[in-house]
Amino acid sequence: MRKPVKKQIFLFILSATKTISMKKFLLLTLFLYFSAINAQISFEKGYFISNNGTKTACFIKNIDWYNNPVDFKYKIAGDDTDIKTETIATVKEFGVENGATFKRATVKIDQSDNRLENISTTKNPVWKEDTVFLKVLVQGKATLYYYLTKDFARFFYETENIPTEQLVFKEYLMVDDLTGAGTTEENNYFKQQLFNNVKNENTSENEIKRLEYKTESLVKYFLKYNNVDATTIEKTINDKNKGIFHLKASAGVSFTSLTVSGAESSGYQSAKYDNKTQPTFGVEGEYVFPFNKNKWSAFIGLFYQKYEDSKDYGVLYSVNNSQHVEHPSTVKYSGFSLPIGVRHYLFLNQNSKIFVNVAYAVTLGGKFTYESKYVNLDGKAQGNFALGLGYNFKNKISTEIRYNAGKNLAHNYMPFSTDFSSLDLLLSYSIF
Repeated sequence: MRKPVKKQIFLFILSATKTISMKKFLLLTLFLYFSAINAQISFEKGYFISNNGTKTACFIKNIDWYNNPVDFKYKIAGDDTDIKTETIATVKEFGVENGATFKRATVKIDQSDNRLENISTTKNPVWKEDTVFLKVLVQGKATLYYYLTKDFARFFYETENIPTEQLVFKEYLMVDDLTGAGTTEENNYFKQQLFNNVKNENTSENEIKRLEYKTESLVKYFLKYNNVDATTIEKTINDKNKGIFHLKASAGVSFTSLTVSGAESSGYQSAKYDNKTQPTFGVEGEYVFPFNKNKWSAFIGLFYQKYEDSKDYGVLYSVNNSQHVEHPSTVKYSGFSLPIGVRHYLFLNQNSKIFVNVAYAVTLGGKFTYESKYVNLDGKAQGNFALGLGYNFKNKISTEIRYNAGKNLAHNYMPFSTDFSSLDLLLSYSIF
């Protein structure tokens, strides 16, 4: 499975270095991206329990669900090509080894909208009964569950005596009848629920009063209630919330091109300057998010850019016969590009992964000059979008092809515009 992917990477690099056409680059990127999706190994050991109580060992496609799922894909053996799907209608529990476990429950869920612009003036929850998969956060004498949709997050619990129910928390608007002024209040009934049903010699009333309706706070409370040692508590909390930060040093070559255009009314023809190949270098900070199996990250970088060339430039000499006279011109540009963007990883195996990223690059200290017999420009550079595709090995070494779309280096001169773009081949090393 690895050889075709490596071959695709090689062919992609070979094609990309011959042209910096944005359309071709985008098509090649999408082709390799979706090829990698099909190639990557994402099925892990797991199980599911059917409605009749039968437990089936299998390999589940682990996408590290951000929102609670309603179905999942699996295969019976790791090398099977037959991929099947089970849904919430046929399965009452499923889990991935060393991963998440989900249990089906029919529960009442508060549908209240906590967004400030839609906040309710009613203290009580707005209940709706639904059958959902609840994610198990802590399991024991008292079990803590989590349910997340695009609109809200809710926590649930159950004990030996209390069936699964939501822990109630709601923000609402209290309006003064005299002044009409509104203040945000909280319905913290979940603390009363825990005081009544999840409290023993390991917990205290003050602990409950200090609780927040957040994962870290509630997980820690339930672990302590279940008599889990402090070291395990901290490790469990840290593992659930731990992101990864990388600082990278990068170097490579940049294939650049530049076109300077004048407005038709100004009498200047467009000048296409020579493509240049020159070194580039920079640094990048990347934060890998702790959800979705560390497949998503945000990054910010700083890269040096430079370009110099000379070219004869056509200037309208005679209006009557549209005669242009060639005059020499010189262009110089140097500055720093500050790309800020997001990156998505596709795992090939334990050590290797492909990534695709998109960013908007702000120009810092960009200085552009254009000199000729008739015109001298001292331009200011705009930002631009960038698209990249790369390969990462052991989170240490990565290679990337990054297309920096055209940007105007002289946006402060209305009759003139430029199109400066580049294709960078980068080699990066993660310092930590």
